[in-house]
Amino acid sequence: MRAVLVKDGKGPIENLYIGEAEKPVPGPGQVLVKVKFFGLNRMDLSQREGRYPPPPGASMILGVEFSGRVEQVGEGISEWAPGDDVLGLTGGGAYAEYVIAPRGNLLKKPAHLSWAEAASIPEVMLTAFQALVVLAEVKQGDDVLVHAGASGVGIAAIQLARLYGARTVTATASTKDKLDMLLQLPNGATHAVNYKEQDFA
Repeated sequence: MRAVLVKDGKGPIENLYIGEAEKPVPGPGQVLVKVKFFGLNRMDLSQREGRYPPPPGASMILGVEFSGRVEQVGEGISEWAPGDDVLGLTGGGAYAEYVIAPRGNLLKKPAHLSWAEAASIPEVMLTAFQALVVLAEVKQGDDVLVHAGASGVGIAAIQLARLYGARTVTATASTKDKLDMLLQLPNGATHAVNYKEQDFA
């Protein structure tokens, strides 16, 4: 299969190239997905630069979030079948034609989302959802502070806080352009603070 590989295992962006890699085979509890789109995240950049090793047992191919169509399922899986459209999260390997994901790391792709939109959800949106909704239990009328508001997770947290009815959502960033963007987002921040110049407390 074709995949985006890194010459010498790490290095600058110029080290990326499209090459051949072995097509993975799903084991028990795993699903093989034909990738339609994959997301680009900060951890991918860090891994390419050699500053973020993949989790033990994960593919050395970059990429953790993707959308695609189920190609094959491993032993013991009944909830997914070939032909299912999914979005998912994995430890690595999404920058390829095929990726393996644990059965519990997949969601059915909503029909109204494009493949690109679906691929942008797993890493940032689900991270923000876990922090804001599952752990912090944000609710209507809350005041929410989001650090690094211009990051992928930050933008997702801002929009989720607004969706869940937060009274105010204050986001921090370091430049005027980022602050303006956060205020102009659909369901964006109600307040934006330059943490280099202002006290956000």
